[in-house]
Amino acid sequence: MQALLSLWSQSPPQLKSLCLKYIAENVDILKRKDVQLPIEVWESFIDMYQRLGYIVDDHLLALSNCHIKRLHLRNADVTDAGLIVVLTQQLVELDLRNCDRLTPNLIQYLNQYGGDSLQSLTLASNGNLLSGMPPLCISNGSFDIKLHNLKRLIINDLTGCETRLKSLISPVRNLTHLDLSNCCNLGDLSYVTPLENLTSLILYNVKEMHFTILSICKLKNLRHLDLSQPVPKEAPRMYKRPDYYLDLIVTSLPNLVSLDISGSNLAGKGPVAMAKDGISDIPGLVSRASNPLHFLGLFYTSHAASTRHHIPAKVVSGDANEAQLLVAASAYMERPPMLKNVLHEIFFILRNEMFNDWKACLDTVIQIMDRHLNDESIQTTGSASLYYLMKHLQKGQHTQTKQRLMWTLLNGLEAHATATMMKNCCLILTLILRFTPHELFYFERIVKLTLRRVETGEGPIRRNGITLLNSIAVTVDSKDKEHMGDYGTIYRMLAVIESHLRNKMSGEILDTAWSTMWNATDETPRNCQRFLDGNGMEMFLRCLRAFPKKEEMIRNMLGLLGNVAEVSWLRPQLMNSRFVQEISKLLDYDGIEVSYNAAGVLSNMASDGEEYWTIDEPSRAEALRRMVFAIECWDLSTQRFIHYRSFEPILGLLRKSHTPECQHWAAWALANLTRVYPDKYCPLLESENGIPLLRQLMETDVNERVKQLCQMVIDQCVHLGKGYIPMEVEEYVEEDDNGDDEGDDNDDGDMQLDG
Repeated sequence: MQALLSLWSQSPPQLKSLCLKYIAENVDILKRKDVQLPIEVWESFIDMYQRLGYIVDDHLLALSNCHIKRLHLRNADVTDAGLIVVLTQQLVELDLRNCDRLTPNLIQYLNQYGGDSLQSLTLASNGNLLSGMPPLCISNGSFDIKLHNLKRLIINDLTGCETRLKSLISPVRNLTHLDLSNCCNLGDLSYVTPLENLTSLILYNVKEMHFTILSICKLKNLRHLDLSQPVPKEAPRMYKRPDYYLDLIVTSLPNLVSLDISGSNLAGKGPVAMAKDGISDIPGLVSRASNPLHFLGLFYTSHAASTRHHIPAKVVSGDANEAQLLVAASAYMERPPMLKNVLHEIFFILRNEMFNDWKACLDTVIQIMDRHLNDESIQTTGSASLYYLMKHLQKGQHTQTKQRLMWTLLNGLEAHATATMMKNCCLILTLILRFTPHELFYFERIVKLTLRRVETGEGPIRRNGITLLNSIAVTVDSKDKEHMGDYGTIYRMLAVIESHLRNKMSGEILDTAWSTMWNATDETPRNCQRFLDGNGMEMFLRCLRAFPKKEEMIRNMLGLLGNVAEVSWLRPQLMNSRFVQEISKLLDYDGIEVSYNAAGVLSNMASDGEEYWTIDEPSRAEALRRMVFAIECWDLSTQRFIHYRSFEPILGLLRKSHTPECQHWAAWALANLTRVYPDKYCPLLESENGIPLLRQLMETDVNERVKQLCQMVIDQCVHLGKGYIPMEVEEYVEEDDNGDDEGDDNDDGDMQLDG
């Protein structure tokens, strides 16, 4: 067991998360007698189980086979009986938030089972726990609390609770930490003054604070005081005499080292105040000018207090600069209302490239997103921030950091199926694909998650999802393309197309769905088979009939069919009169991309020889005649919307001496590509031994036009090798594109914080 713990402690965070996620998704394995989790793993497992959206119940707690020391439950379906099971294990720390099935008898059970061990107790959003006072728990008007070793008490989100809090707190005299955040009607807090050991008092988001200040000032051992408020930047909580109250607090509490007055006007208007030993731009803190606080919270204070020069504190949380925001993020990690504002400020710094410590920013954003996975606003703003951080990461080798970023990003996308979240994730992953495609971690998870979003989403969600799948298919190798097919990409695209046909909808989604299949079938016969098995031929004909003027869609469809036609054992399935007639008509299409791709399909179909042309209409001779006529109408200098990874399919057609028309199309393709994009395609042709094949072909009795085209290709490559390029053409297709497609339609754009 000790060896397991050592291995666990040394494991990277992603591996731990994967292990815990597996256990959470297969929780029944914990029923096995031979499965025992160490305490540390059990505690982490309970946390991961809840982060994944699962509900902890009595049954799960009963599976614990070790003495858990720390138990944190959020939105749990746990009853008193279930909690007793773990209370008997001598808990040290118990955190209960939104556990509505627990009753006020909890106090009695804590007395009975946790009196000697419990040191920290948190009750948040559990108003029913204190709404009643069972007779067995009352002694002289107070709860009969026997938690003598309790040092830390957190009671949040209670209303009308002065009497109940007084009854609960008074008997627990050894408290050092008291947190009453988000509570209302606390009264004057006089019931807290007997706590002589109290060193930390948190009153975050407590209203009517001016009633409590005199009592607070009697806590002479207090070292940390939090009076912060989660208010908008434009509307801080106002005190009538801010300078007086702040001065009273700091002069009455001689041991105070940490003070948070964020979201208030306690910092005053800010004229310089002189002291005997120093200067303070915060009038109420002039007495600390020579003895600065260790920490001062000034986030969203009035009159821009965090921007002042003379602030008597070593560390400041505020909104003036990057350093203050990073401190604020750490300080308010458990306060979503304030954390959202902090994250917004960080986002604007990142967007404007005003940050200095990108690693600290990245760590902070990831920590925020990991901690608040179920908060849509935080995930959206966080993902937008990660985009700008990823742009910076692309400048160096930060593989492990990118891996961590992607894991957090995918967690957010899995938790929130929104259009904005989908767009932000799509832009980040596209950025990775563009510059460092080998660092596309979690490939299977990305594809499967995106396919689910495409299946269940509509409009922008579906569009961005398909665009991302297209970008992936453009980039990955044939093995991963086939995996995309294994995960259902081809069938999902066909389902999307069917839906658009049924609703008579054309547009970007339809075009990109065909483009995705074009890229996913490139040099991937298994996916070509999937296309045919999914009734893809019929889908092609229906789209052609429904949208005959959609050039981009038709180009993409023909590119896909060209991939299918390159697979010799699939070509017989293309021998359909209706299909070949439509392909032949498209040879005359007004646009080279459609006509070129149609010719590519026919060339491959005819390459098997006359005996394999099994249809009567159109005849093989007629189809090839029309194809040659179309080829000679094309301009050799035309820029193209296509990218070849390999010329092997084209070189294969050059070897088909029995069908010179196939050689004609292949020679024209090479002549065009090496003329317009010599830097890209001349080296590719030479690397695949294309030049010797061209020279060999010219020595045969092939027709003169094919010889002429072959000579053009050879001359172009020779000239390029000598450093001379006869024709300079600006390339339309970006170098980072891959696959037989026009490239990535998804530009960077601006990141979105909301829909």
